[in-house]
Amino acid sequence: MTTGEITSDLLRGSIATLEIAGGAWAVSATVGLAFAMVRDVGVLPIRLATVAVTAVLRSTPQLILLYLVFFGLPSIGVNVGGLTAAIVVLGVADASFNAEYYRASLLTVAPMQRDAGMSLGFSRLGTLGFVVLPQAMLYMVAPLLNSFLSLLKTATLASAIGVPEILYRGQNDIQLTGRVVAVIVVVIALYAVACMPLIRLISLVERRARERLYT
Repeated sequence: MTTGEITSDLLRGSIATLEIAGGAWAVSATVGLAFAMVRDVGVLPIRLATVAVTAVLRSTPQLILLYLVFFGLPSIGVNVGGLTAAIVVLGVADASFNAEYYRASLLTVAPMQRDAGMSLGFSRLGTLGFVVLPQAMLYMVAPLLNSFLSLLKTATLASAIGVPEILYRGQNDIQLTGRVVAVIVVVIALYAVACMPLIRLISLVERRARERLYT
């Protein structure tokens, strides 16, 4: 394989990596918000259950969870495709961290805002959704972008269950050609192209959030 052929193959793998990261990020952002809202306004038993679930997710390696879903579920008759398993597992696992980012952002809103919402007749959930959450959104953007950046890298775990993302294809290219350095350099270059703009955007958002917080 020439360098061009290696690059073309890795580009196809990078598309799969973006699909995994994008899908997992959507799951993570949604489930993480649900975790945070339940812990904020849910009844005590459900809040305690949510705390327990997030603690387990945060303390269990994602690769083990991936094996559990991809190899374990078929033993009880539930077959999950590799891409789907990667998206769901990485997304739900990351949601346990995003839940804390959401909760930290919600705490930036002054308690009197909640009181104002309740005085207008909103329920606790309505106050959270219509009063507190919109004000906290700016402080959530940077952590959520960081979450996507992290998922771009952890998406390589999908190679362990045969999903043809960038690492999987890179390993195959190395075995076929023996050109270790060339493959690794192309992989690093593709990650840099994907991640550098995000890193810059995160810095800009964080600066904007700091300016708003201290003005």
